[in-house]
Amino acid sequence: MKKCLFTILIITAFIATSCNKWEEPEFVVPTYNGPEANKTISDIINVYTTAGRMDSICHAGETFIVRATVVSSDEGGNFYKSMVVQDETGAIQIQINQSGLCHTYPVGQTVYINCQGLVVGNYHGVYQIGWIYDGSVGRIDGNFLDQYLTKDGLPQPVEPVDITSPAGINNGNVCRLVRIRNCRFADAAVGQPWSVETAVTSRAVQSINGQTLSNLVVRTSNYANFRKGLVPNGTGDLIGILSIYNETYQLMLRTSDDVQQFGTIQDVYPMLLNGGAGWDYTGWGTNQDYMLHNGTEAAADDWLVSPVIPGATVCNSTLYVEQAFFNTNATAQNKFTIQYTTHYTGDPATTEWIPLTFSDYQEAVGFYQAEIAALGALAGDIRIGFRYHVTDADNGQWAVKSLHFKKLVAND
Repeated sequence: MKKCLFTILIITAFIATSCNKWEEPEFVVPTYNGPEANKTISDIINVYTTAGRMDSICHAGETFIVRATVVSSDEGGNFYKSMVVQDETGAIQIQINQSGLCHTYPVGQTVYINCQGLVVGNYHGVYQIGWIYDGSVGRIDGNFLDQYLTKDGLPQPVEPVDITSPAGINNGNVCRLVRIRNCRFADAAVGQPWSVETAVTSRAVQSINGQTLSNLVVRTSNYANFRKGLVPNGTGDLIGILSIYNETYQLMLRTSDDVQQFGTIQDVYPMLLNGGAGWDYTGWGTNQDYMLHNGTEAAADDWLVSPVIPGATVCNSTLYVEQAFFNTNATAQNKFTIQYTTHYTGDPATTEWIPLTFSDYQEAVGFYQAEIAALGALAGDIRIGFRYHVTDADNGQWAVKSLHFKKLVAND
């Protein structure tokens, strides 16, 4: 019994001693110690454009080192065995036969690329580098990746390229990390999953900051872990890698976090109008309850001024006017104007007005909602003024039915 107890004590002491020998591995910040970068991503692309075809990036024995930053991520499953890097001159895709790249090369990681032994090609508008395979750019074997990629330092935040209009959707931004501001999906895409279960799926983006475009889609793999999420209504920001396939630009989201600030456009303060010298209230026919200014046989300067509108409610909204024009002879913008004021004196002639410039004068189409202007921040309550101003007899008619103040309301 004593022998057994002694043996147990020895074993226990050995285990305790052994446990004490285990230590946390020392964290080492990756450091690049190779040749200095002497080329850029633009230099890689120039190899292809100069040759006009796929080509080796450099000759045997030549030093061709590029310093770049990782901007893509396969964390969400929307990128497969590839990685996108960019520098100040451009961006390019690296084909790599390895998954889980986000764990080794997270977004913001600086890498040095040794291009010796790599080729550059173009796949339907996207520049790629990798090994040559069957006459095309193929994937670098993950077991040999260290020969070409070396990390340096810790990942740093990467600021996307801001795109605020359709003009920003261009070849110069392909493969870059971008943020598309205030964009809206096509009606047919809203409420649909990012991807169907059986195939990669594209969802069309309809506009950026209210400007229509027709050649941008959000492209989502059916293996993405966020594919079942629904395409949002309203406007918001999209972050991702801008790609292209022939003439169609494709935004590749990395994770669901790349869909930001979407909400629903709501009419926060609809208002019918009445009252104004020279304006007549009409309450008949199919479009009842509107104010009409008929043509005049002499010069006229007549105002239709709205009741007080609470600035706190309509600030940062966009003003729409439901209106109609007849017999304007394409000169409505010279005669019929809209403005607002925060200090109405009771007399339009002595009030300081702020003009709201718009050009959507549609002749003889009946009532329609015209987008007038974004109001932005307001210093107080406001009134909207409609001015019918002609210097001689005129046949133009202007009918104004209602005001609509629309703004983005965040989804719960």
